[in-house]
Amino acid sequence: MNNGRFQRLAAVLQRRQPDLTVVMDNVHKPHNLAAIARTCDAVGILTAHAVAKNSSIRLTQKAASGCSKWVAVHAHYSIIDAYN
Repeated sequence: MNNGRFQRLAAVLQRRQPDLTVVMDNVHKPHNLAAIARTCDAVGILTAHAVAKNSSIRLTQKAASGCSKWVAVHAHYSIIDAYN
């Protein structure tokens, strides 16, 4: 890797937003969850919380396009649980 590419990667990593978290309420479809997780990845958000009555809601590897490596998505049954 040349120095210019390394500097570019370092600059992008420094612009991540670890203090910003996304909370999604009433998530029904994994594809919607994946779309939001991909957006979080694109803007540097590292954590997302999904509130869903369906306890099996999760990111699928195919829909998430690898963003699950960088964005931690936590599933919650209620909004109170997510805020706690």
